[in-house]
Amino acid sequence: MTAADPASRTGDTPRVDVAATWTAYAMAVAAAVTLGHFLLGLPIQVSDSFGNMLKLSSSWSELFYSEFTQHAYLRPMMWAHLKAVHDLSGGNYFAWFRGAHVVQVVILVLLFLALVRPRSWRDAAILPFGLAVLFGMHTFTGTVREAFPLNTFMTILICCFAAAVIALAPYRWWNDVLAVLLFAFAALTVETGLLVWVIFVGAAVTGARGVSKLGLAALAAVLVAYFYVRFGPLAIGTPGLMERSSGFGFRVLEQAELVERFGSDPTLFYAYNVVTSALSVLLGEPSAGVFGVTHAVATGTADPVILIQVASSTAVTLLIAVFIGTRWRRWRAGALERDDRLVLLFGFVLAANAAISYPYTKDVIMSPAGTFLAVAAFAAARHAANRIDQLQHPDVAVLAASVALLVGFAWAARVERLHLALREAAVVERRDWAYIESDVERGAVKVPDARARSLMRTLQHDALMRHPAPPPLDLPLARSLATDD
Repeated sequence: MTAADPASRTGDTPRVDVAATWTAYAMAVAAAVTLGHFLLGLPIQVSDSFGNMLKLSSSWSELFYSEFTQHAYLRPMMWAHLKAVHDLSGGNYFAWFRGAHVVQVVILVLLFLALVRPRSWRDAAILPFGLAVLFGMHTFTGTVREAFPLNTFMTILICCFAAAVIALAPYRWWNDVLAVLLFAFAALTVETGLLVWVIFVGAAVTGARGVSKLGLAALAAVLVAYFYVRFGPLAIGTPGLMERSSGFGFRVLEQAELVERFGSDPTLFYAYNVVTSALSVLLGEPSAGVFGVTHAVATGTADPVILIQVASSTAVTLLIAVFIGTRWRRWRAGALERDDRLVLLFGFVLAANAAISYPYTKDVIMSPAGTFLAVAAFAAARHAANRIDQLQHPDVAVLAASVALLVGFAWAARVERLHLALREAAVVERRDWAYIESDVERGAVKVPDARARSLMRTLQHDALMRHPAPPPLDLPLARSLATDD
């Protein structure tokens, strides 16, 4: 397909090759189902999940009362959908919670496709690269490895992609209703749900008209109401220095160390968190605030393989930077197309996501920016492929294609690492269940009554007997990469 083909251009209405589109969807669903297979190898974990499962066994009124009387977080919708899955499961916790997690992954991938819109065979060829960035980002690992017993950060990723789909779609009156409901749900699920508002407003700034001015005004009113209720009548603040440990420099500082170093004025610590959170997405370093790769290189202890994360992330950032450079004049002229808006949305989400991360650094908190990086990477790669096709020098085209293959291989290795991490987690989490009695004896796990002990036995039996650990994977390259986690 040549550059003159309308289907190969960056634009809002390219000609659609139906066979290519269906092929792209088939590949994407296959990738999601493969990841789902590895998710089904994980039991409901002891840490976080067991304690939350005890809360879910209480009544709806008790659950919501406790949510609105604590002083660091406001997440009633998180508990609502966890409670709904818990009650629907009828005691078959593994099937429902892990099944729901797999469904989340499939929905996320379908929304990714709805955003990038593969319309040609060239798009279908680029899609594996976009999916590799989506799944291979270190910010994504926590959304599939951790569960509470569902990963609510994955819920926010779905909300963010859904918001972008609505914002970039042609206007319909129900878009405004969906936008307000989606934002209210996301904001009351996890704090990063506030990024849904950023997406709607950012899309409007780029000229998208999926949500009307009245809808944007309603979104602003909901945002104001959220902050008023949170910091006013409910007096629910933000996490303090004693809330949890956080990375700083070359190591993780515990809560007492954070208070000792930054208790009098945490401005430097907060600024560090914002800057390093953004760098983590753009460069793959630091991870959770810790410059692990930098330290390894400086001390001469770095395995060259661990540089793949930094090199591959930096390559994608450069790809997006080249896209911006080639489209800048059209941006200034206001001639924005769909791929331009996707890249700009990534910039808005990255800035806002990093700002939200100011209290402490954690890779999974930056997962919205990480997923939009994949969207922007696909858009930039599509544009780059079109430009390469126009080159009059075959040698330059061959060189560009070789670099693209090398970068793609690096991202494929990162997806391989994700699969390895999930398979290793399957063993570790079952080991936790095998020795949970000793954790109960020393007070590390709280089992306050007979109901809690019964639940513990049920989940333990599920993990060790009904769903034993799957066989290990032998992936040398992924194992080398995992040493940096």
